[in-house]
Amino acid sequence: MLKDKLFQRIGELTVQFATLEHRLQQLLELLMGKDNILIGPLFIHNLSLATLLRKIRIVAQYKARENTRLLYDIERTLKAIDAVREDRNLLIHGEWQIKDTDAFPVKVRDFRMRYEDGDWQEFTETALTEKKVTHLVRRLKGLSHDVEHLIHEFGSSQAAPQTAAGTS
Repeated sequence: MLKDKLFQRIGELTVQFATLEHRLQQLLELLMGKDNILIGPLFIHNLSLATLLRKIRIVAQYKARENTRLLYDIERTLKAIDAVREDRNLLIHGEWQIKDTDAFPVKVRDFRMRYEDGDWQEFTETALTEKKVTHLVRRLKGLSHDVEHLIHEFGSSQAAPQTAAGTS
């Protein structure tokens, strides 16, 4: 029963990370201009999360330069997403030690070689409690909501200023 709950939480994490990345792709597509159908396939899809965040930051600085509040909100949201990126990479690419585990905490191994304390470490282990996983799921839901809000805000602010600029 406890292992089922563990797999349920891992599934929730996976769904929330995927949802967040899709919302970020939608935001970048909106920032770049939805009128060109080649933008998505050529410049947005299949990007790493780090690259996606970097591209959003660059395009937003240009497209939202007149709207300092929106630019601030975009930057704040991207920083919050970047802060969970390491957790995301560990959870998606790490090796879950669940074979003999029936309960939390569960360990996840990261096999990136690191130089630590004067020695090379083959892997690091992170222990995840149920509370930490639940918190991360909630945080990801909140970040997805924040990106949806940015999509709405940018769409609204983009329509109004362009109309006003066009009449000047």
